[in-house]
Amino acid sequence: MGREALGNGRWKGQSGTVKALLESDCLILHGAVRARFPRSTLSDIRAHGDTLSMMAGGEPLELDLGHAEAVKWASVLQKPLPTLSHKLGVGPDTPAHVLGPLDDAALCEALAGAVVPSAGEAAMLIAVLREEADLGEALLVSQTHGGLPIWCVYGKGPFKTVSDSLIRSFLRASGYIDSKTSAVSDRLTATRYAPAGKRAKPQRSIDTKAK
Repeated sequence: MGREALGNGRWKGQSGTVKALLESDCLILHGAVRARFPRSTLSDIRAHGDTLSMMAGGEPLELDLGHAEAVKWASVLQKPLPTLSHKLGVGPDTPAHVLGPLDDAALCEALAGAVVPSAGEAAMLIAVLREEADLGEALLVSQTHGGLPIWCVYGKGPFKTVSDSLIRSFLRASGYIDSKTSAVSDRLTATRYAPAGKRAKPQRSIDTKAK
């Protein structure tokens, strides 16, 4: 999303010039007020005059952004957050074939009703990476089925087992380009790779002979 604006902010007795950054999952404030709020925790979002107001962290937050910006920000913040299914682009018409263990609750919920047993039936691969060797398997399956896009799902922070830099260097060396990233849960993140120059297709036809 990457929306940003300068203005005056007031929150928990702090006030002054702030830089507000609106990311897909959080609102970040720098300057006189320094805070980070998950978007799911923001409520009572309104624009009145030049001011954007809301409840944040259990306290009233006001940002003087100018009328036009306040209205735009309020409109964006009032929209429902995209689901993980939406971020991954997976659904009944764009199913995924899963490689690796499907044991994360958030990922299981996102893929409910949209997993197929064969890569030949899939619009994408969900590769849950536990070690470097899993990358080779995911790449082989993708290449065998016409360059299927691969969502590489891997641990972050203390749950990291395969580094982002290793994944990127391996797949880029194989002609795949990363185009999207998405948080999955508190322990997993995901990056989408596809062959360079290959356009994403909204749906693949089912190949019942593929295994």
